[in-house]
Parts: sequence; structure tokens; C-alpha cells
Amino acid sequence: MDPAFEGVGQEAKLWIWRIEDFEVKPYAENQYGKFYEGDCYIVLKTTLKGDQLIHDVHFWLGKESSQDEWGTAAIKAVELDDSLGGKPVQHREVQGHESALFLSYFKKGIQYLKGGVASGFRHVDPDDYEPALFQVKGRRNVRVTQVEMGVGSMNKGDCFILDTVDTVYVWTGPDSRRTERLKAIQSATEMRDNDHAGGAKVLILDEFADGGEFEAFFEALGGGSNDDVADAPAADDDVSHERNEQKEVTLYKVSDGGDDSVEIEEVGGRPLTQDMLKSEDCFILDTGASGFFVWIGRESTKAEKESAVNKATKYMEQKGLPVWTKVERIVEDAEPAVFKQYFERWVDDDEQVGLGKVYTQEQIAESLPNLDLSARSPEERRHLVKKSAGSAIGFMPDDASGAVEIYRIEEMELAPVAEEAHGMFFGGDSYVIKYTYEKEGREQYIIYFWQVHTGRVVVRSSRGNESSQDEKAASALQAVKMDDELGGKAVQVRISQGEEPRHFLMLFKGKMIVFMGGHASGFKNVHDHDTYDADGTRMFHVRGTCEADTRAVQVPEQAAYLSPDDVFVLETPGATYIWNGQQACEEEKSVSASIAALVSPDAEPQVINQGEEPEEFWSALDASPDQMGSHQPSSPVRGKKLIHCSINKSGNFIVDELDGFEQDDLNDDDVMLVDTGDEKFVETDPSPRKDATVIQVKEGNEPASFKALFPSWNDSLFEVPASERPKYDDVKSMIAQFNASM
Repeated sequence: MDPAFEGVGQEAKLWIWRIEDFEVKPYAENQYGKFYEGDCYIVLKTTLKGDQLIHDVHFWLGKESSQDEWGTAAIKAVELDDSLGGKPVQHREVQGHESALFLSYFKKGIQYLKGGVASGFRHVDPDDYEPALFQVKGRRNVRVTQVEMGVGSMNKGDCFILDTVDTVYVWTGPDSRRTERLKAIQSATEMRDNDHAGGAKVLILDEFADGGEFEAFFEALGGGSNDDVADAPAADDDVSHERNEQKEVTLYKVSDGGDDSVEIEEVGGRPLTQDMLKSEDCFILDTGASGFFVWIGRESTKAEKESAVNKATKYMEQKGLPVWTKVERIVEDAEPAVFKQYFERWVDDDEQVGLGKVYTQEQIAESLPNLDLSARSPEERRHLVKKSAGSAIGFMPDDASGAVEIYRIEEMELAPVAEEAHGMFFGGDSYVIKYTYEKEGREQYIIYFWQVHTGRVVVRSSRGNESSQDEKAASALQAVKMDDELGGKAVQVRISQGEEPRHFLMLFKGKMIVFMGGHASGFKNVHDHDTYDADGTRMFHVRGTCEADTRAVQVPEQAAYLSPDDVFVLETPGATYIWNGQQACEEEKSVSASIAALVSPDAEPQVINQGEEPEEFWSALDASPDQMGSHQPSSPVRGKKLIHCSINKSGNFIVDELDGFEQDDLNDDDVMLVDTGDEKFVETDPSPRKDATVIQVKEGNEPASFKALFPSWNDSLFEVPASERPKYDDVKSMIAQFNASM
């Protein structure tokens, strides 16, 4: 192991080394965030998750660095990886195209400087000081790049910083964004404080600056004027490289071909399954525009392990992909969520009850108070919670004992649902549910709007074969209207059929049934609605972990819908059966009787186990046992993400991902999406998700489950109203006061 790596990675911290003359040298901490274009760096980020230290190793390649330096950085990154037990994820970072995770380490942005090791750091020497021009780009992940001195390097869409011996100028393009201007000023003050020890003025050149200041700026720049600055680029190049078309995902095997040769063969494309990965081999996962993953099997040969990343790089070059295409090296049994998301199914042998989400143990205990999983294997725990406990188990604002009002969308308006029909939903309809509860001495509100899953099977009713798109839209609009009537204090939650949050399930105390088709004009009892079969045969899929969250969903009375993993209630004209699959859990077996009593109140159900069915059972389904379906293992755990939403100059909706986020990354004048793995935020998300729970929260009214997504949360951070927080003009005023005090 290189002596520079001794003792690192034993605490939650950031370490950076620079490659100097092909050796690893520690980088000065006061220079973290500054990278020279002619150099290569190794970055180690150690994070404490629970009681475990998680490591990410990045090797950063400057665009002017040599291939030999690239090789040294890659080799030393592997050496650092091995010293930490071979478990870290390795990331290949190329200047200007760093991953969101890498950028998250530098909250004030990163700065690119020309030159390399021989250049040294910028020291302020009045007799020998070279002015430097920097371009500031980015809305959230800011990059400050040193560019050639001269007006030809500028454009009206960005901000530029000119660093001189006694003045740091901030030139704001007339077409630049307000956020870019604020970031440019922040970067300029960093230069003033760090590079000039506070001994320089910061001058902001915007539409309010006087002509003399502009003349001084262009004189220091070497000539030119505002009229000589080029127009802003036609395309929004801040995000152009991230807007590439999503390509087909393909898995390749890297094999030892003997005689030190390595062969690559295609394994397959979507849908990818975990069993395609073999421990004795290495694999390359080509995700298209998102880059490459190199998966190292624990039983692969030394040649395969050492050559896999190199082969991925060469393969990338053969496909004509740019040099900055991302390449990440991961090892078996330490796969990150970002890798697992490309697989249809993934099973981990771990102890996490919460499916890998960031719910606290207190939240899980609150959500599942009557569920003792201590005697279950990790896989059984995860499977039961995943399929039967409901979605978003961390969203538990209270014990679900508040007041419930239910409305169905009829003629695009809200129609109240009678209390005796609460819990009875129809797959052909959309609903709005208002929930009122008390917390900390004041009323709180949740507005759920429930919509049919577009992939669910429904039968034709007098109103059509499914909830119309117009009704779905109406349910969302009515939820907003209801929120407005409550003074904008409600939490809005969009629910897709079959993906109901656990809190929502508990509102109905084990009496929730979803019927196929639409509602009748009036509801009198469980058989009086549009979808009651004329032949008197119906089947319901039962799920639940306890009485409070039990629910049943009507499915077609076909053997293909039976699964050995579940419990079903089959109602026929002559009998009602409770069918227990061989792999059904005891919790669902114990609650099935209450569902049978709801859907078939006049019958005494017969309990039968798989393999012991009477002939009448299969006759009712017009099928045989070999036509049964099968259950699927749990879908992969997915990592949390913070997404910044904006609209660019062309009117396009743009999303920017922020990894490793904290509370102060929430921008109070923007819309932000927090993706916990249960919600899909854009169509280019590679995860195989179709419908998901979407929870809208407002500043100052964040539920505990939202706050738990952040490493720490300070309720007082947003206490100052947005209208009273420093704005662009306030920042300019503070800069002017500092200059006046010099």
C-alpha cells in the first residue's frame, strides 16, 4: 500500500491526493475544490451509514493531463480500494463531466485552474501577478473554469470572474440567470478571502454598474467592451451533455481467454435479472448515455479483475463515445443502488427491515407496531414488508385515527361517498380523500388522490373500462382546489392503485376492497354495483401484515392470477373458499377471514390449502392447478436523489440531480423533488417503475418522513420568511459595505 494511504478511511471525511511525478501526494485541505487541468487526483469520500463506513473512491482526470498520469491515477485508485477491503465503489471522473455524487462533496462549487503541478498555487504578489479569467456555469452544481484571457472567451449567457491583484470583478451576462449571478458572487468572495486573504475588492458589473467600472474591467482583460461580447449560445449547453438520448441497456461478460487475453461477449439486454451475473466472471453494464459499470465477481481471476476497467474504456472508445463517459467499478456483494436499479429484480441478504430506505428504526416501529419479524430470515422480512405492508412505510404522520372524508370524481366534480361505503373503491373511478388529524395542538391535513394503475386489469362497466385520463386529471385538480381552501396547509399525496401508502391503508381499519369496474348510481351492499358477475363468481387477492392494513383487490377469476405466495378468496354461487398458497405468510392467512366476511357476508368460507382443492374449486375457475401463476422476488433497493426542477430559455422542463444532498440544498424559490426510490420523477429514470406514490410537501410543513431523508434537519433553517431572506440586491449591498470598509 502506498504510504500516502495509511490510516485513511477510518472516519467520515473527505481526502484528496494529487498525482505528482507519478507519485501520490496529499493535497492541501484549503485547496479542496480547486483542480488543475494538467493534473490527476484521487478523492476518497467516507460516509457513516448506520454503524458502517461506506467508501467511494474517485480518480479525477484533468483534460490536459497525460495518458501516463491517467494510468497512474487508475492504478493508485485500485490500490486505495484494496487497502479498504476491496468494497469501495470506484468512479472515473473527467473534467467538466463529473458525477453528481462527486460534485456534492464541494458545496461551494469546483474551480478549474490552468496548468498543473509545476504551476503551483496562485499567490498574490503585486510585482508578479497574472490576472485570470474564469467562466461560471451551472444552476446548482457550479463549475468555475479558467478560460483564456480576452473578450473572445465571453458570452452574454454566463457570468465571468476576472481575478486581478487587488480587484475581483464579477461580470454578469445580461442573459444570465439570477442563481448564476449569486453563485458567481459567492465564488468571487471565496477568491477574495482565500487567494487574497481578504485584501481585494469585489466589483459586480451588471446593468446598474457605471461605465468607469466596465472600462477598468476590459482594460484589465486586455481590451474590448460589452458590445464585443458574443451572444448567449442558442442551446442550453449547461445541461446539453446530460440530455442525451437514453440508449439500450446491455450486459456483457468479460472472460479470461487464456494467454493473458480477455474476451467480451454479450449476455443480454432488458429485462436484466440478478442471476445473469456470475461470481466467477466480470461484467460490463452499458447503460448508454449514463455510462458504464464494471462488475467484479468475487471468484473472477486476477487477469479479469485487472483488465475489466481497461476493457470497458476500450469498448467505449470503439463505440465512439466521448472520453468523459462515466465508468464505475463495483464488486460483488457491495453493489450500490444506482447499479441495482437497472435490474428488474434484486435480492440482498441483509438485515434491513426498511428495504434499504432511510427510514429510522423509530419510524419503522411506528409503522409496523404489531409485526414481530425477529424470528424471520432477512429475505422473509424484506419480502413480507415489500408485498404486504404498503408503500412509503416511513410516512406515518399519526395513528390513522383522524377524520376521513371520501369523494369520487363524477362529471369532473367531487361527489361525497357515503360513510358505509368507505373503503370500497372501484378500479374504474378516481377519488379524493381528505384526512384531518390533530398534532401539536392544531389541525393538520392530508389530501390523498387515488387513481387506477394504468396496467391494472379492469372489466367494462357502464362507465367504460377504466378511470379516464380526464378523471385522473380532475382528481389532481380537485386536490389542489381543496388544498387552496385549507389555506395551502395540506400535504398532497398521489396514489396509484396497488401502491397505496401504509398510512392510507390504515385509514380503513382492514376493510378496504378494490372492485373492478366503476361505481353504480347508488351503493347499498357489497353485491350492489356494476361489476357483480352474473354467474356469481368473483375472486379477491388478499394482502396485509395485520388487521389494520388488510385489503383485498378483485382480480379475474382465472387460475393464472393465483400465486403460491399469497392468499385468495373465491366466491362462487355454491360456496366461498379461502385459498392459502404454499408460500403464503401466516399474517395474511390470519386476516383472510375478515376479508371473506366483507366480500361474501352470507357464506361460511371453506379454508383450503394449495394442493388440497376440491374439484368444484377448479371448475369455478375453469382451469387446472398447472395453470397457476408465480410470485416475483423483491425489486431492487434504489438510492435517494434530490432533483432540482427548472425551465430553460427554450421553455423545456429540465431536471438536475444532486447526490449526497443536505437540507441547505433545498432552494426556497424553486421546486425540488426528493426521490426515495418509490417515486419516478422523469421518464429517463432507468428503474423499472410504472406508478408510484408522490407526496407534495410545503416549506415549513415537512412531515417527519421527509425530514428523515436528510442527514440532519434544522427546523429553524426556514423560519425566516422567504420574503425577508437576502436577495441579489442584498448581496450586492453587503459586498459594497465590505469594499467601503477596506
